[in-house]
Amino acid sequence: MKHELGNKDAFAIYRLPNEENHYLLKSRNQQPIPFAKLGKEETAFVMHPFDAEGNAPALALIPEEIYINPQFIFKSAHHGEPHFISEENYLPLLENFIQCICDNNFHKAICSRVIPKHMPTENLYALFMKMKKQYPFAFVYLINLPGIGCWMGATPEILLTENNGIGETVALAGTRPLSSMEDWGKKEIIEQQMVERYIANILISRKKSFQKIGPFTVNAGHVMHLKTRFRFPLESHWKEVALDIHPTPAICGLPQDKAQQFILENEPHDRSYYCGFLGPVNFQGKTDLFVNLRCMQVFKDKFALYVGGGITSDSEPEKELEETRWKSRTLSDIIEEVYNSEQIYIR
Repeated sequence: MKHELGNKDAFAIYRLPNEENHYLLKSRNQQPIPFAKLGKEETAFVMHPFDAEGNAPALALIPEEIYINPQFIFKSAHHGEPHFISEENYLPLLENFIQCICDNNFHKAICSRVIPKHMPTENLYALFMKMKKQYPFAFVYLINLPGIGCWMGATPEILLTENNGIGETVALAGTRPLSSMEDWGKKEIIEQQMVERYIANILISRKKSFQKIGPFTVNAGHVMHLKTRFRFPLESHWKEVALDIHPTPAICGLPQDKAQQFILENEPHDRSYYCGFLGPVNFQGKTDLFVNLRCMQVFKDKFALYVGGGITSDSEPEKELEETRWKSRTLSDIIEEVYNSEQIYIR
């Protein structure tokens, strides 16, 4: 049986890292509820934006129908014109970030851009299944919400998981191409240490004992990152801890408040759900929330790929631009493979 899904349907399809099965969670009433109204024990798929005070609402999809490994037919018919940023325009934006970090004496801010890929998006089942196969260690998802739109992604970064009272989060930072044979550089090591300290300080402030594992190198599509795992008892509600951690320095900067305000004032586009978090909660006794990286909005005639990098006083604009090229390949190459269409970037 194939599920025929339309743009007015509210649904989420996902596959957890290191698992084979994917799930379709579908709401019959078509309307998600506000994230703030989600009950502590209620099963849902949540979608939270980067900026809780911005235009994109934090939502929770309450499933009334659940299917395992379904085939489906879905073609996005959503229209929209995100603020795409060419390479020529991204370089001065990077230079401004670097200069402002030096002038204002803060440690790090994430500078992102949106890359268009123009083509009819076709049935997304083939793309989802290819992403599922290609990225076994990522959280792979497709979500459609009426009035919000369609998003897809293959993100490597856990925000928070909970299983049998044990919580886990990660510090993920530093990027280099998968083909690199070089050792991690000073900038990447310092970036990772910043995120580690941030996570550790939150857990300490909550009086939680924790186990730290890492840092170690992990692969994510066409790039590698440094990763550290934190495991701890999770007696409090997952929502409180998730909102404490979000947004992490890996997708915002340090100090958090100063970096976030700087991003909101200086990035020319709305991040919306990019660098937010999403995933199933209270489903089969577990909660699995992921940072929305390596993601894209899907429109009728194009994909909008969101990528970015951590900017510090040691950053070099050309290298940071190159990093966004590596990261965009995670999704761009697989779109090419599935749809066999010429890659088009606006430069």
